[in-house]
Amino acid sequence: MTTAAPVRKSALAQRLKPAGAAGIGIAVLGLNVVMLITMERFYPIGTMLGTVLIFTGVLGVILGEPEDPYGNRPMWFKAAMIGAAIVGLLAGILLNVGLVAD
Repeated sequence: MTTAAPVRKSALAQRLKPAGAAGIGIAVLGLNVVMLITMERFYPIGTMLGTVLIFTGVLGVILGEPEDPYGNRPMWFKAAMIGAAIVGLLAGILLNVGLVAD
């Protein structure tokens, strides 16, 4: 009995989920901007979540879904995603500090 090799997703299909995450991050930040303009209040958790989603989503769109020969995500990809999440979190914290300082 022979088994067929697994079929990889197309380059576009590999990037749809990360693009959706980045879009949700943009929507969260946009909602925060609307709340800040209309009600003069913002949500720091939303700002941090939005920036994390944008940074990791954009990295996912750039890299796609790489796989090692065993079908798992390579360690460098996992480390890059964690790094992007940390940088996004720091950017969100700096954005919060900037909004509070005014």
